[in-house]
Amino acid sequence: MAKQNKNTNKLKNKLTKKFRLVVLNEDSFEERFSFKLTRLNVFVLGGVFSVLLIALTVLLIAFTPIKAYIPGFSSTQLKRQASQLFYKVDSLQVQISTLKKFTEAIRPILIGEETTVAMQLPFTEKDYVNLPNTFHFTDNDSLNKVLQKVRLQLDSTLQSHYQKEKNLLLKRNKESQESLIAENDSLSQQLQNNYELLKQKEDSLQKFQSAFYKSESSLMTSSPTGKKSKREYQASLSKSYRQSEMKLKAQHDKKTAQLQDSLTLKEYLLDSLRAYVLAQQRKVGELSDEIPFQDIEASEEALLIASKRDSLFREAVEREDRFSLFDYKTDKVDLVFFAPVKGILTESYNVKEKHYAVDIAVPKGTAVKAIADGTVVFSAWTAGTGYVVIIEHTNKYLSVYKHNEIIYREQGDLIKSGEVIALAGTSGEYSTGPHLHFEMWFQGYPVNPENFIEFE
Repeated sequence: MAKQNKNTNKLKNKLTKKFRLVVLNEDSFEERFSFKLTRLNVFVLGGVFSVLLIALTVLLIAFTPIKAYIPGFSSTQLKRQASQLFYKVDSLQVQISTLKKFTEAIRPILIGEETTVAMQLPFTEKDYVNLPNTFHFTDNDSLNKVLQKVRLQLDSTLQSHYQKEKNLLLKRNKESQESLIAENDSLSQQLQNNYELLKQKEDSLQKFQSAFYKSESSLMTSSPTGKKSKREYQASLSKSYRQSEMKLKAQHDKKTAQLQDSLTLKEYLLDSLRAYVLAQQRKVGELSDEIPFQDIEASEEALLIASKRDSLFREAVEREDRFSLFDYKTDKVDLVFFAPVKGILTESYNVKEKHYAVDIAVPKGTAVKAIADGTVVFSAWTAGTGYVVIIEHTNKYLSVYKHNEIIYREQGDLIKSGEVIALAGTSGEYSTGPHLHFEMWFQGYPVNPENFIEFE
């Protein structure tokens, strides 16, 4: 017993024995601070710190989104989504079964099998037989009569729609021809007026030169001054003549450039109108050559006979297409173009400044997408415009994407609409910042992309 008390007192003395912790300066051995410690105090402080650390960790995990990363944790949101998906799958299965039953029921009618449709009518079989306007689905003759009646109604509807579309196309073609003729006459008159104006300016300039030379010669012959004064006077007259000549030449060049730009714009307009009229005429020709119905009356058949003027025009068009270097196909498909990027238009399409594109400011690294299905015809680096991608679409449309940072497609690749082909950047010497230089061409002529696509 005494030995046990002795061991207890010894352990107590060890735990309560005081130690002094001193912090000294290594160079001067000066005491910075010190405090007394015991083993019991160290154990107590360590235990309290551990308990607080464990409690804070538990609170952090329990009341923050970190708990979602615990294995086996189940969220109410995930359960709600799972239940909703289960209900959707169940409804889809019901719809699939309904469509399957409908397909099985309608299949014999589509393939022409003789089958009896089980129907429960609200009257007896005797009344059903006596009804005059009721069709027996078990009778093939009555079913053929119904189909023949429906076919006749469809033929008449399609025939009237065909005649309506044909008259509309003929009217549009006539209006386009009249507008083209009027525009051509106005352009020719304007060109003639401009030519006459230029001729008058040249005549006035020649008259001014001849008058100047006459006045100079007369002054030199009639002047009583000496050789030195004649030379000075001649130099002053030559200087004034050069100034006036340069001024008139600058005005003449400016007016000529304006007229040339106006003439170029008018030529582009004429080319687009000719292409539109040619396409409309080809559509009318195709409609006139078609025979969509088997039974056409004689009066309606006479409408489809080509006149002499129409035959001559078709012959001229066929001769031109036969030896033409360019194969312009008929626009049989209406394309839908999507925006390559969404951003701010910094510069629009401008023919006078020869800027046949639009510049869209976007952040660097923005995905550039194809505006429609097509084939990559050019994909390479150029010094002026950086990485360039050119895609050819149907109906002779071309789309051009310049100043890209990276290109993902090579020449010959097939592209789908909306597929990422490059990343926008600021490559090339002509680039002034991160943007996309986008161009559109139709049958070899530039067109305004804003007429087809909304960029903002």
